[in-house]
Order: sequence, then C-alpha cells, then structure tokens
Amino acid sequence: MPKEIREIFVPEAKSTREFLIVNGQGCYIPPYQRPYSWDSKDILRLFEDVLNGIHQISHYSDTVSFIGTIIAIHDSEYHTVNPIYHSDVAPRVMTIIDGQQRISTIVMANIVLHEYIHATSKRFNKKTDSHLVWINDQCIQMLSQLRNTYLIDQYTGDSNYRYYPRIIRSYKDVWSRKQNLAKYESPIAKLIWNYINFTQTESKGKFNSDLGQHNHYKSVNNAFRLIQKEIRRICNLRTTKKDSQNFVKNSEINESFKGIWGFPLPPEVKSFVEESVNDKDHIHFCFLLRLLIFARYLNDRIAMTIVTAKNENDAFDMFDSLNTTGEPLTAFETFKPKVIEREGLSAYEGTDSHTCIVKIEDYLDRYTKAKQKQSATSDMLIYFALFESGTKLQKPSNYQRRYLHDKYDKLTRLDDIEQNRIFVKSLATMASFLNNLWFVEKDITTNFASLNIDDEEALIGFELLREIKHTITIAPLCRFYQILLEAGNASDVIQKKDDFIAAIKATVAFSVLWRGAKGKTQSIDSHYRDIMRPGINLNNENDIPPLARCPDGKFGTVSITNYKKALQHVLKHKGNIHCREDWVKLASSVPIYQYSRPLTRFLVFCASDGSVPSGNGLLTRGRIGINPFFKMDMWNNNAYFTVEHVAPQSLKTGWNIEIYNDPTTVHTLGNLILLPENANSAIGNKSWKHKKLMYSLLSAETKEDYSLVLEELRKVGLNLSNRADEAIENAGYLGLCKSIALYDEEWSLDIIEKRSRCLAGLAWDRLEEWLFS
Repeated sequence: MPKEIREIFVPEAKSTREFLIVNGQGCYIPPYQRPYSWDSKDILRLFEDVLNGIHQISHYSDTVSFIGTIIAIHDSEYHTVNPIYHSDVAPRVMTIIDGQQRISTIVMANIVLHEYIHATSKRFNKKTDSHLVWINDQCIQMLSQLRNTYLIDQYTGDSNYRYYPRIIRSYKDVWSRKQNLAKYESPIAKLIWNYINFTQTESKGKFNSDLGQHNHYKSVNNAFRLIQKEIRRICNLRTTKKDSQNFVKNSEINESFKGIWGFPLPPEVKSFVEESVNDKDHIHFCFLLRLLIFARYLNDRIAMTIVTAKNENDAFDMFDSLNTTGEPLTAFETFKPKVIEREGLSAYEGTDSHTCIVKIEDYLDRYTKAKQKQSATSDMLIYFALFESGTKLQKPSNYQRRYLHDKYDKLTRLDDIEQNRIFVKSLATMASFLNNLWFVEKDITTNFASLNIDDEEALIGFELLREIKHTITIAPLCRFYQILLEAGNASDVIQKKDDFIAAIKATVAFSVLWRGAKGKTQSIDSHYRDIMRPGINLNNENDIPPLARCPDGKFGTVSITNYKKALQHVLKHKGNIHCREDWVKLASSVPIYQYSRPLTRFLVFCASDGSVPSGNGLLTRGRIGINPFFKMDMWNNNAYFTVEHVAPQSLKTGWNIEIYNDPTTVHTLGNLILLPENANSAIGNKSWKHKKLMYSLLSAETKEDYSLVLEELRKVGLNLSNRADEAIENAGYLGLCKSIALYDEEWSLDIIEKRSRCLAGLAWDRLEEWLFS
C-alpha cells in the first residue's frame, strides 16, 4: 500500500523552547553538516527579530516571530549516532538536517541569559521587599526553563556526567553518564559542557567561555562573545539614545511584560520601575526585567516549523525544496561520512579511502563560493556517474546523493571493503582529472601536469575539447587516464600513455568530424553514453563491451582498439559518414562559423597543416615538414586567433551578390580564414579588390614584395592608417593568406564552394589517421 504524505513528513509548529525542552531529546549534528558559521550579521538579525517582536507585542498580544523550518530525523534506532554507547544515548535523538545554526545560536543565547540572570539575581536573594521577592521568584522560574534548553538531566551518572549537552556532533562527541566514555569536543558541545560544569560547581566570578585558540573553535568563540555583548547592551539601557531605541524604556516595560505573560506587572513592581529611578537597586532590577522579557520572547514567541522525516533521503528532499537562500549540503558532503563509517573512525585517517577523499576535497576547495562549489560538485558527479556505471545522472542534489549512497551501500553489502575503496578511488580519479587536466590554465595543460605528454596534436585536440566545453568526453577519456595512473612498470606506463594519447586523438577526430558534418551536436552525447553503457551491438560475437568502469554490476573494458571501433561504428551507422566523400559533401555546406568558432579554427588548422597553395585559390597537401600547424605555440599564437570572413557577413559594395542568396554561405569553410585580431580589424569589410591586396600584404615573403603591395594599394586609392599599417606589419608573414592572395578571379559562390570542399577534404585527411589508424 503506498505511503501517504503524512507518513513521510510530520510538520509541527513549535516555539524554540518547546522544541528544545522535549523530555530526553538531544539534537544530533551529523558529520556531513558544516561547522557553526553564523557571523555577526546573522546573529544581529535574529536579535533584531526578537526586539521588533517585543515592541510589537505591547500592541498586539498575538505577535510571533517566525525564523524558518527545522528539518530533522527522529532517529529512534540511532542509525545516525556514531560513535555510540547504546545504554547511554539520549532517550530521543533528533538528527538535524537543517537548522543547526539557528538552534546552536539560540542555545548560546540561553546560556548567556542564564548566566546574566543568575549573576544579577544573587543581589536580591536575601531581600524581603515585595518587588524584590517577586523578581527573585521570576528569575528562579526562568533559570529552570533556560537550563532545560541546553542540558538533559539523566538523573544518574558520574558526578556532572549525569547532564548531557542538548546539542552534540557526530564523531566529535559522545553522550555517556560515565566519565571515561563521555566526550564533548565539538565547539558547541564543549561550550555547553563547560557551562554545565561552571554552574554545577557554583564557580565564583564570570563564566570563561573561551574554548581555545584552535581555528576549530573560532566561530563559536566569536559568536558567544558577540551574544554576550549584545544582550548586555540591549538590556542595560543606560548609555546612549541609540541604545534606548533598541529595547523597551522603563515606562514601556509593563506593556511588554503584559503582552508576553498575559497579565501586567504587580503594582509594587510597576511603581518601582517607573518611579524609583534613584534607588540603588533600580538599574539592576530593570536589567533583570529586560533579561526576563528578552528570554521569554526568544523562547516562547520565536516560532519554527519542525519537519520530522522518517529517513535521510526524505529529509534531504524536503531540505532541497525549502532551502532557497542558504547553502545546501552537496551530495559529496553527505557521502563522506559513509566512507568514514565504513572504514571505522579510528582507522580512517590511515586508509586509502582517506587519501582519496583528501584529493576530492583538494579539487572542490578550489571553489570558495558556495554556489560555485555546489555547481562543481554537481558536475563532477555527473561526469563520475557516466564514468563509473554509464549512468546519466540528473543535476538535482537528491538524485546525486541517492546515486552515491546506493552504489556505495550496495558494495558494502557485498562485505568486501576493497570494492568500497575502489569506488572512492574512482571518484578521486575523476576529481584528479578535472583538477589537473580539464580545469587548468593553458600553459599548465601543455604537458598535462606530471604526465609529461609531448604529443602536440593530442594536446591541441584536448584544448579544443575544453574550449568547446565538450564535457561528455570527460568520462571516456578519464577511463584511459585511470588506467594510465594505475600502470605498473615503465613499459606498462609507456603503453598506457600511448593509449591515452590515442584516445584523445580518436575522441577529437570523431567529435570534430561529427559536428563538422552536422553543425549542431545532433545527439552526440547520447552516442558517447552508449559507448559507456551498454556498449555497441554489432550483431555478432564481436560486440563492443561498455567502457564504463562498472556498468550493471560488471566490470567494463578499457581497450583503445574497441574504443576506436565504437567511434567508427557510430560515425558510419549513426552519422552516415562512411568515407571521405560523405564527409566532404556534408561538411562543405555546413555554416560552421555559426555553430562554433573554436571548431572552425581547428578545422582550418587541420586543413592548413602541411598544405601549400595550389594556384587556383585552393590548397593541396605538401611534402612532409612543410607548413606545420599542429604546434602548441601556433595554436596559442594570437596571429591565428580570430576567424575572418573573406566575403563580409552581410552584403557590402564590391562583392558578388550571388554569394548572399543563401545567407549561410558566408559562414562555410570556403569563406573563412584565420587572422590576428588587429589585422582582422584593419581589413574589416573592404571590397574584394582591396581585401585581396591586404591578403597579399600579409603573405608577402620579402620586404620588397611587401613594399610593392603597399604601392599598389595606394594606386587603387587605399591608404592604410598608422594603426592599420602597424597591425599588418606586426602580424608578420601569414602563409594562410597566400592561396587567397594568388586567386585572380572575382570572389564568388563557385570559389567558396570549391574551397569548402577542398578544406573539408584536407581536414578529413588529417583526422582520419587519428580515428581509423
């Protein structure tokens, strides 16, 4: 029978005190929750809500301040508690999924209020004046209420160990009534525990809240000092006019008290507050009253919706849907505790899993802003899921969280911890690939960090994949990267490095040929996913197995031969590109510039590499060693950075109108060339006659030739500006322009079509060997 909503989520509105004082209830912070991090802005906003509410309640007795939703799991079987002594654990455990910052801040405020009320009320303990007896009774009641918000009394235990802090954190803290077992080392638990000991021993003087100098304690130390300062300031009401506007004046105390308690101050108390300003007890009396009002509103009129879920998945689903302004936990942050639990807390730091987790965190720590880290984690897990199991993982964090947990739990049930470790290692490999290869500066990528790859064709091809953000290729390439990292002896390393290089080249060739022929991506991602899982079905015994590491519970196969065969099969049978002629026919008519400028640039590089002018505006392949373009310094050279249209993108004077009958013609390969940015600007949208001469300038091989072309430009009425002359001069010799400069006829649709077929064919020749050899 399907579950009803009320069986999954139980929402309930409660005041902060109602939530905190539930009998035997402890708030448990799971290990994936971030440390306490509220700064002054957050704390002051909470206090502002309290003060605004106190001002309002004197006029509207039903005033309540709502501070959001607390999402928790009632962990009745203590699944989330670790480490644990079952006989000593708090009777009711609420694992906090969202709300620890608010709960921790309110508990700290209650400790401060308890300290101030306790210390100030001492001066009235033995006095018999009716108004002083009354305030003393109110303080006793409030102290008891505040005390129950920060501790749980277990009634038995070794000395003070009968008292449990209401809030503790996984791994750092342990509830126990036994001195040798109890541990309270997290900042908030240690603060509460220190205050419990302070009050139980009736220590004289002020409570020393300093937890220590370690950075671990810094946020709580700072927060607690600020809370002390602010509560003292707004309740003292004895200095500046500005302070007096923050809290109720003496003349308003009665109305505020009445609004919260539901009845007015006793006459003798009201009279003392309003008329006995010069009495030596007056300032302390009013301070206590304001503390009581502040404490009562904070605990009884600050409201929260407590959403209690049955399990973590349901709780996180609710958290993700409600958390629109905060910093939701990433799927990785909720996964890490599973790894720690599987390895065992005491042994964890000495394991391979710990080393791998550190590598993953090293990558994610590059992103300092919460949204950036969320996005980077999400993308990493999408790539990883394809790499690991061939899964197309969705972006929402609840999908990603369940994917990691389900896969890891399934391995845990196999009772072979090595499989768990391999899973974590694979995730670390993906993080390493992204950190050291994919998301790095160009100059670092040049040799792939420590891999020392010197194949410049592969390096340039990899740069192209990064530039066009072809992230679907990360998973297959990372599989070959993983095998390289795991290589043993020197000869094995050489072989696996060759395979990795070959995989890059094959990937680049396939993607460039596919997109060059289709223009758009045209389902290319789905074809890569098929290669990862389920593999390629050839309808014979030579079917190509999946490339993913562990698809469908089985181990995938990393083979460069199979990988190339798979790409070839897709190109032929899904893309209908069986040979050079098929490619040229498709690619020559694609307005490639409209789809991808980096891809356009790469295709022109491929066509120009080792080519020479043929004398009719076209190119032909030259002898080995002539005009090498596949050099990193060439790819990174600004001289070949921008794509130039020979015929301008829109019809201008001096150009054949036939070219523009189809507006996409100008964006095909045959009408494109690479130029430096400044030279491109200098040439601009001039006429064909003038542009031809400009190309002649750029491809002039001697100073004499350069001067002759300049003279000819002047004869046709074109004088270069100083800036344009400097741009052309600085560009140096650009052999790419020579074939166009030598073309003596009018630039027409015919030459564009011929040149498109020529460049497409030359590009195919260059890429064919990467994919088919």
